Amino acid sequence: MSEATHKEKRFDDYSQDANVERHVRRFRWISMDFGGKPFLRFNWVSSLLASLILWGFVAAVLIDDKENSTPKLPTDFWGWTNWITVNFTWLYILTQDVWFIFVIWLLFTKYANIKLGKDDEKPEFSDFAWFSMLFSCGIGVGLYYWGVAEPIHYYRLSGNMQKMPVTNDDQKAQQAIFQTLFHWGLHGWIPYIVIALTLGVVCHRQGLPMTMRNAFHPLIGDHTKGFAGDVIDALSISCTTFGVCTSLGLGCAQINAVLARMDGSVAVNKKTQTGIIWIITSIAIISVLLGLKRGIKTLSLITFTLGLILMLLMLVCDNTWYLLNSFVEAVGVYMTWVIQVGFNCGTWTQLNREFGSAAGEPGFDYDGKSKLWGKASLSDKLFDATNITTSASLAQAKYKSPPEMMNEWTIFYWGWWISWAPFVGMFIAKISKGRTVGQVIKGAFIAPVLFSFLWLTIFGSLGIKMQRASEMALDVAVHTYDWSIDCATHYTDNAPSSEKAMALADKGYYLLSCRGTNDRILDVMEPYGKLTPFMHLLTLVGITLYFVTSSDSGSFVDDIISAQGHENPPWIQRVYWAVTEGATAQALLSATDSGLSTIRAVSIVAGLPYTIAICYCCTSLYRALKREMRDEDIMSQRHGFVVSSLDILELYSPEDMPAQSPSSGERFKSNVIALFFPYKGLKTAACAAYGDDVSGTISAVVATCTWFTWFLCLCLSGIGEGTASIAWMLYVFFFAQVAIIRYHVRAARSIRDNFLHDLFASCALYPMVISQMELEAPYIEQRKQV
Repeated sequence: MSEATHKEKRFDDYSQDANVERHVRRFRWISMDFGGKPFLRFNWVSSLLASLILWGFVAAVLIDDKENSTPKLPTDFWGWTNWITVNFTWLYILTQDVWFIFVIWLLFTKYANIKLGKDDEKPEFSDFAWFSMLFSCGIGVGLYYWGVAEPIHYYRLSGNMQKMPVTNDDQKAQQAIFQTLFHWGLHGWIPYIVIALTLGVVCHRQGLPMTMRNAFHPLIGDHTKGFAGDVIDALSISCTTFGVCTSLGLGCAQINAVLARMDGSVAVNKKTQTGIIWIITSIAIISVLLGLKRGIKTLSLITFTLGLILMLLMLVCDNTWYLLNSFVEAVGVYMTWVIQVGFNCGTWTQLNREFGSAAGEPGFDYDGKSKLWGKASLSDKLFDATNITTSASLAQAKYKSPPEMMNEWTIFYWGWWISWAPFVGMFIAKISKGRTVGQVIKGAFIAPVLFSFLWLTIFGSLGIKMQRASEMALDVAVHTYDWSIDCATHYTDNAPSSEKAMALADKGYYLLSCRGTNDRILDVMEPYGKLTPFMHLLTLVGITLYFVTSSDSGSFVDDIISAQGHENPPWIQRVYWAVTEGATAQALLSATDSGLSTIRAVSIVAGLPYTIAICYCCTSLYRALKREMRDEDIMSQRHGFVVSSLDILELYSPEDMPAQSPSSGERFKSNVIALFFPYKGLKTAACAAYGDDVSGTISAVVATCTWFTWFLCLCLSGIGEGTASIAWMLYVFFFAQVAIIRYHVRAARSIRDNFLHDLFASCALYPMVISQMELEAPYIEQRKQV
């Protein structure tokens, strides 16, 4: 094959059905025409899986709300969220930091010059249009909703919740701004960039269809075309929809508040918000039908420009020097503290959960037991010994521990950003064709973070200024033990009630900590006289358009993923995914009072598996970049084993299986034996890899004995409280020994991989890994003989 032909085939036109179908397994593709025009083009397996998850979730919420006066599902969802927070805070925190270090490292390497596309390819969009689209897609309505509300919460409503030392009110104000920037800064955008770069290199550079499954192609090869790829795409569609629905819920509440402020006859209730959701969904459908260049691009340009006008208007209408001082200071504080806070897991505040929950204390336990201690919780043990009841709140008071931030803020944010990562990352990759890796890091990572900082600092600082001005005017005392104020004197139900507070409100000033979350951004615009209605109008249009761009971008990406990378799927599919998003948001909003809290909880839960997936994306991206640069270490090694540990997902008969490979029957038999008697496979693999029958046999015997002891302790775990703990400790020893043998098998066969992957594969798929090594062993012997 000539080089010209090779390049031509690598960069296929995936708006053509035939090119897409080359990457789809048999019996998975549905292609239907109506009236001589394309009507359906999609992978039915991934689409069905995603639809079952989403519509099943909606149905479960609605049924639960109908059958129970106090719905159980929201409680269950928050129980799962608490369990994740307690057990996996370290994972969320560590992975965000590792991804950040990895991407910044890429910026200063030779890989930064690799282009997402052909070497001579030019960017499809201007810099301003490109930045507008990625920013509008990546941020959504969050800047409006939280721009004032979040700093005010940290300033006056968070008690002693803190990430940095606070000894006076000025430091409390600075911490409020810093904490907001931390949640909207580098750690937030990093999941987007990892996925965007991975898809950009693999799809634009190596010619694969633009769909999430292909982000893992450098790792698992053509298994992305099979069931593994279907699961990845289904999970991506689900995460995208759940993440977007979180913003849809926040956005409709904010729009409702703006409409009520501008027109007092507009009611603030679920009925109004339901109507808003479907109006916005309808506009999003029109936008997504117009396509990327006409619809989404135009909306993004208008949305970003209106937001820019509003931000600059606020900057020049108030004390510009004060706001610029605050911005410069906030960036400096962020740079000073981001590393320390970035690794903060809230260890000692989370430890308070171990002491149980007092009556009325919110959601620290599940069935009254600690999530870390199992059946017999620490609080139970302490009570049995001393007859003294312990609780998290008592521990907090005793040790002067600040309130816990992880569950309600940091982990929620990380889970929310991660759940958005599939669609935002894919969208950024889609519009970044022709740009280099370095340009994407600087323009789609660093630049939007700086712009977000400017917005959040301006609105956050104006909010704190109004709070202080109102406190001074109303002579409100600040309680220095927790930096709170008493709202009851001047406010009732979030509205001014005293004569002084109402007079102050007439001048445009409010105690923002006593106001509703949706009102705060509107309140900071009140002091500007005749400009206030114009600012409110800009806010309404801006929120609405951000709302639309999030919805249409999500529907656009869902549609492409379900069509397995088809660049021009039929319009009916776009409408389906847009309606699915609207229905999910509407059902959760109308079903229970906890609807939005529930979907936030689901975002955190959905973000957990994708956290692991993004870690693999980093490895996949690194391999793809090294391959593009033809680095010697990767080009001189084999891609993988003779058989894959994922072949079980295709019943041991993948379409690209080499003719000389073991039969599916042999594979099945080997896996079953490895599951119940790992000695056979381990001995074969270890003896071949070590080149010494004695060492190999000893390794296999030790590992097998560990496995049998683990299995025995697990079966007897009900006898003693510590038996299960011992069992899982033994399992760690067992899969570590399997990973060591796998490492030596890879070394003997020059198979590229890393020991961390050996560990993870051995932990999750030990029967398949042992079978894989056993079937690789004969080739090691052949190589030695040669």
